[in-house]
Amino acid sequence: MSDSENESIKDLLECAEEYENLLQEKLKTSGKRDDRASAAVAVKNKKHKSNNDIQEIPMEKVIFGDKKNLLKNFAAAVGETKNLNQIKEEVIGGENDNRNETKKRKPAWTDADDTDITIGDVKRRTRFSGPQDHVRKDKSYTEYLTSRYVRTVAQPNWASLDHKKEFGDSEEEALLQTVGFVAKPDRSTLLPTHLKFKGLKDLNRATYAEGAITSIQFIPKSTATLVAGLKGIATIYSIDGYQNEKLHSIRFKNFPIMCARLKPCGTKAIFGSSRRKYFVYDLLTAQETSYNLPNDITIMRNFRVSPCGRYMAVAGRFGNLHLFDAASQELIHSFKQEEDVASICFTADSKSIICSSLSSKINIFSLPMQRLAHSFIDDGCLNGSAMDLSLDQRLLATGSMEGVVNVYDFQKVQTSATPQPTKTFLNLRTSISDVKFNNTAEILAMSSAEVPSAVKLAHFPSATVFSNFPSEKIKIGKIRVVEFSPNSGYLALGSTRKVVNFLRLKHYKYY
Repeated sequence: MSDSENESIKDLLECAEEYENLLQEKLKTSGKRDDRASAAVAVKNKKHKSNNDIQEIPMEKVIFGDKKNLLKNFAAAVGETKNLNQIKEEVIGGENDNRNETKKRKPAWTDADDTDITIGDVKRRTRFSGPQDHVRKDKSYTEYLTSRYVRTVAQPNWASLDHKKEFGDSEEEALLQTVGFVAKPDRSTLLPTHLKFKGLKDLNRATYAEGAITSIQFIPKSTATLVAGLKGIATIYSIDGYQNEKLHSIRFKNFPIMCARLKPCGTKAIFGSSRRKYFVYDLLTAQETSYNLPNDITIMRNFRVSPCGRYMAVAGRFGNLHLFDAASQELIHSFKQEEDVASICFTADSKSIICSSLSSKINIFSLPMQRLAHSFIDDGCLNGSAMDLSLDQRLLATGSMEGVVNVYDFQKVQTSATPQPTKTFLNLRTSISDVKFNNTAEILAMSSAEVPSAVKLAHFPSATVFSNFPSEKIKIGKIRVVEFSPNSGYLALGSTRKVVNFLRLKHYKYY
């Protein structure tokens, strides 16, 4: 309320008090005692009149004024607040617009020539793709590539600039946040008996030039795959499930590629064979470097790169296991076991090497101590053939030439010489060629290269085999290599011929 309105109300109250004082003085100075009755009546009448005069101005009228004035004052006040709110909204809206403009990512560098390239300038009809009548050739090639990338690799919520953590208003959620508990979002669980998947075009359909597939490596930082075979050719394919176009091809003369591994950085690939040399190829600069093996090492058919990228373990002859420095390519140490090496895998901390042999014994070598740390017997195994350790170092899977796949608790394995497997799979009757866990250790893939369609996927922790895989609609050959994409969205199966079957696992959203 304004100062002028307060002063007017005070003036009205002072006038009312003066009027009452005047009436009381007149009553005190009235005439004679015999006229008391008449004076009393007169006083009553005057009081009544004065009361009526006072009632004509009620207190709410004195304070707030008439109803019309009161409503006008309220309307004016509401209008002012509306105007203030509108001004605030406009100011806040302007600030939000400015923030949104600043939140937009700006490219570090742009090429003006990219906007002029259309699909018609790039796309050509081939014997694999067929006619291109369904493609809009006038569309920007940059937009086409961007939309295809977004369709394949969706942006996660945490990567959004506008992403905000949502917390509930309930007291329980507030309590959980206060005491340190983490409220996990609801996620659909992988069904233990039924797997949702879709068969896609063959991964190497653009060339089929690698021959018998020996290695499949998904490049972790891009949607591309490196496929190598016995013809000495390694090809990099882009992944979209429909075209799977060839990006680059590497050819080594008189060098059948028997094993190919990517370094953890994803920029360099190492190729080994039965020759006395191996190649290191830089994927960014497209340059290859040849290295000769030491005199005591004659083959490099089976090797692994440590998760830290510092070491490289090579299976040699007569039970030797050689440890190289992956940067300088120098021999650090050689371990020795009784039987020939069948399979190798590093632990996640790169401090130990697990080595299975052609017998039933599995050895664990310590890199800091450079000696044998522990060994145990693989239950029910006569000749080992494959092995894999899950990324969380919780499960160890072993495969044998008898078709037996055992899954162990890795912590129990390190404390016992004869551990018992938590689960044994007898679904395959021929020699196991490869076993592989996905990144979440929810799926174990096992294959045999002696029989067509000899591929099984097992669910964990229920340890049950998916009954609907493989499907009769998808033709699967003799699978030698099994590989999951970094986020388990895709599954690649490399056969002994030239085909790489490609599957989309629908439970996993990303590449």
